Amino acid sequence: MTNKIFEGGAMPGVGPIHISEIEPTLKALEKTLGIDLLNNTLGSVGKKQFSGDIDVALQIEPDAIPEFMDKLKNVPEIIDMAKSSVIMTKVKIVGYDANKESPDPNKPRTGFVQVDFMPGDPGFMKVFYHAPSETESKYKGVFRNIMLSAIAAYYQRQDSEEKTDDGRPMRSERYIWSPTNGLVRIVRTPVPKKTGDGFTKKNNDEIISDPIKTAPEIARELGLDGPEDLNSYESLKASIEKNYKPELVQKILTSFADNGVVKDIGVPDDLKTESLADKHLNRIKTLIHRI
Repeated sequence: MTNKIFEGGAMPGVGPIHISEIEPTLKALEKTLGIDLLNNTLGSVGKKQFSGDIDVALQIEPDAIPEFMDKLKNVPEIIDMAKSSVIMTKVKIVGYDANKESPDPNKPRTGFVQVDFMPGDPGFMKVFYHAPSETESKYKGVFRNIMLSAIAAYYQRQDSEEKTDDGRPMRSERYIWSPTNGLVRIVRTPVPKKTGDGFTKKNNDEIISDPIKTAPEIARELGLDGPEDLNSYESLKASIEKNYKPELVQKILTSFADNGVVKDIGVPDDLKTESLADKHLNRIKTLIHRI
């Protein structure tokens, strides 16, 4: 087994795992490690027929990680291991069925799957990394988190009238959605230049509230109906359209659609709008066809 330092990414020689193979594979690891893995999986694991990898929340102190990695080396099913911000392992799939072919030809099955152990608070990580099932949403969990970030950025936001030269408020009291702190209230101010002449592009965020990390509390703080509203992009959109004023909804949806990740993956059809230029062009094309 190698023990390389990775910045992230995939282990070599791994592939998707079928939903029927997840439980026996994790139970084999549990037997040796003596910790609960099945109840601490994150994201979409176990919610669709094939998972590209398995993310598991790991409650562990930083100074105990080296000892835990030594323990992983003695697990027969673990073929390889690497360390970045998470502990990445190449694991032999227990009960591997070669007849269950990957739906993605670019990601063939290999009999091995990547299992990432992610240090942190399992309770909050299950909230943050939640991903809806295929029947609940058309979109990945990342869309849900981007929507939550957009909601946090605008809900009950208080900006000063005074602004910097590039248009930022001199003081903005607002929420942020954080992978470490959950939902927190902050005061954001621009960072002055050392010369004293104007401001840098950076902002300073001062946390002014206790972190909120449970789904019921997050939903209540954001003025939503309940924790089920946090499930997906669709449920969040439906909830803000029900509970927020139209002007606020429009700011949130515009911010979401302008996000770079959303643009790369593809803006949801229900947010696509035809620009004025496109309307004129389509109108001209229609007239030409009629001539």
